[in-house]
Amino acid sequence: MRKTVFFAWGLLISSLFYTVGVSALTNPLLVEGYARETPPGAPMSAAYLSLHNTGEHLLQLTAVELSGDTKGSANLHTTERAQGVSRMRPLEKLAIAAGEKLQMVPGGVHLMIHGVRLRAGESLPLRLLFADGSSLEVLVPIMGRKTLEKDHHRHHGSAG
Repeated sequence: MRKTVFFAWGLLISSLFYTVGVSALTNPLLVEGYARETPPGAPMSAAYLSLHNTGEHLLQLTAVELSGDTKGSANLHTTERAQGVSRMRPLEKLAIAAGEKLQMVPGGVHLMIHGVRLRAGESLPLRLLFADGSSLEVLVPIMGRKTLEKDHHRHHGSAG
């Protein structure tokens, strides 16, 4: 099967996310998300995507790559809590049912980013790989801790 790669992006100013649209004929997925800047002294960071399957068939995300960077890696993970202890576990795939949205969040499903230094204000190019052999290029903004804290407080309606 021929691998088809689509690339498109746009900025949603109000939420500070990029949105990527894919042709409805092959991989009808809308993607929003961001990556966290790498904390000082830390060897890794995380990225969080919202994956909305607007099509009529199940999509299975099997891997994520850092496009444009050969030394780093991205891995699908989830956080499980058992007996008061949180542990990260790798995931082999993520299923996104037709018409459904999968939301990656801190403390839940997320992408672990290893081997690259993520700096606030830059963008992180990702390649999403699917079980059917297709892939999707996305570009997500890298957010600084201060920006994320301000955005978190704004969404909770804090008066300041």
